[in-house]
Amino acid sequence: GILMLIGALFSYSLPVYLEHAKHLSEYHFVLRCLGFGILGFTIMVWLARRDPDKWFGKIGWSILTISAILVIAMPFLPESIAPVINGAKRWIKIGPFFKFAPVEFFKIGVIFFLSWSFTRQVKENTTLKEEFQLIFRYIIILGGFWYLILAYQSDLGQVMVMGLLFAFLLLIAGGRFQTFTLILAGGIFVFIAAILSSGYRYARFKAWLHLMTNNFFPSIKVDSKMSYGQVQESLNAIYHGGITGQGIGNGIFKLGFLSDVHTDFVLAGIAEESGIIGISVIVILMLALVYRIYKIANRSEKKEYQLFAFGVGTLIMIQFIFNGLGVTSLIPIKGLTVPFLSYGGSSLLALCTAIGMVLMISKKSKIN
Repeated sequence: GILMLIGALFSYSLPVYLEHAKHLSEYHFVLRCLGFGILGFTIMVWLARRDPDKWFGKIGWSILTISAILVIAMPFLPESIAPVINGAKRWIKIGPFFKFAPVEFFKIGVIFFLSWSFTRQVKENTTLKEEFQLIFRYIIILGGFWYLILAYQSDLGQVMVMGLLFAFLLLIAGGRFQTFTLILAGGIFVFIAAILSSGYRYARFKAWLHLMTNNFFPSIKVDSKMSYGQVQESLNAIYHGGITGQGIGNGIFKLGFLSDVHTDFVLAGIAEESGIIGISVIVILMLALVYRIYKIANRSEKKEYQLFAFGVGTLIMIQFIFNGLGVTSLIPIKGLTVPFLSYGGSSLLALCTAIGMVLMISKKSKIN
């Protein structure tokens, strides 16, 4: 709840330039953020009151089935329903004001599916060959969905997140560490192949490498014709914020210099206005949230519940870390939202649903 309120505060402060440029009300984003937050919090409370033995499976299968169907259908939907934005179909229009991103809920569905399936399929003391044969079947099934997300939604970041979730959940379920490292190696290969197979991604990768090496390795130069200006302005905003920040509402780089400041680059906008102190508070809140989720996972009575809670906590941490590293140029920016802070109804509702299911699970956990 605190994180969502912080997100609402900065959805009012940060997108002022966009509101002015598009002739929107100054309350345009904050009212929608509060609306999604109230709806998400209501869903979370409703789920928390359910009996997991009766509701966990029903809700999990519903999320997985509906989101999977939508991911498959996205390439075939007309542009009036699924508009092409920046060359990709990622959203489904619901009315004039809301765009729904099925992949946000699909991630929760994948966590549920893996927790349900790994509980039944992954056994200890299996040979590396047997385990690899088992994992190959999962990769074939999920790989089809990942291909659709990569090819038609051009969303490499979401595929990377789900690949990492797959590897970590397998390890926690009892899989071999060798298999874990093989999956990570395969993920790196897919990442490199995805970059080399797309001229645009390759150009952006070179632009990131140029910026990163110039920032951290002054003697190394990588030529690039494409600008990585967003991340450069992000670094400028963070530097301008200093320790205590410029004050809420007093940021400069949000005024047309740093685009997507209320979504992908929200951490840079927060850093400029609240400084290292503000970012430190957010880090502490995120760590407290994930710690509590892992505590529920560790004390859950059923392995299926344990894996699901662990997956939700890991999802939050992966997205938070990836975004933080991206806006500071340490890794290429992947367009991942900051959990509970970035403006976006789909992400917020999906995460609130996941947290609600974790709270549901906690009814069967021994936590003191």
